[in-house]
Amino acid sequence: MVEVIYYLIFCVYGILTMSPEGFITIWLTVVLVVLAVLALMIAILAFLGYAGFKDYLKAAVAEQVPLLVKPAMDEHLKQYPDAGKFIELYQELHGFYLFQKKLVTKPEPKDIAPASNSRVQEEKAKVDKDVIPVADYPGEESQNVNPDAESAPDGPNITDSGPGDS
Repeated sequence: MVEVIYYLIFCVYGILTMSPEGFITIWLTVVLVVLAVLALMIAILAFLGYAGFKDYLKAAVAEQVPLLVKPAMDEHLKQYPDAGKFIELYQELHGFYLFQKKLVTKPEPKDIAPASNSRVQEEKAKVDKDVIPVADYPGEESQNVNPDAESAPDGPNITDSGPGDS
């Protein structure tokens, strides 16, 4: 115990007899060390706080988003018809498609039973051979072109002559 008191008296005596420049240097060094330790502690707390804040933020967002987004989405989706109407519309359009398909597609030809009268058979053959000509669409007319013939020249055969050539 006496050694500690002796040491304190020695430190106080050393401080009192020290030059002002030395005193300021020691105090600035002490302040610098204290600030460095404080900055290190703040950095550690900031890292731990950021990790905790990030977890807190994820939990808060997971909790609040359904409460805020669901009513807004429900309000926005009221502008569109529900799925039942789409199913009904699809079934109705499918019915129209099947009806149109029955009207447009040609039914299967019915076979004619062989008749004892040969004139009936001849009439059937004659009907199959008679073809009604249909006019071509504009631009689809058949052209009288011989594929083996050479094409006509594009223009007169004039050779390219340079300036001064006559």
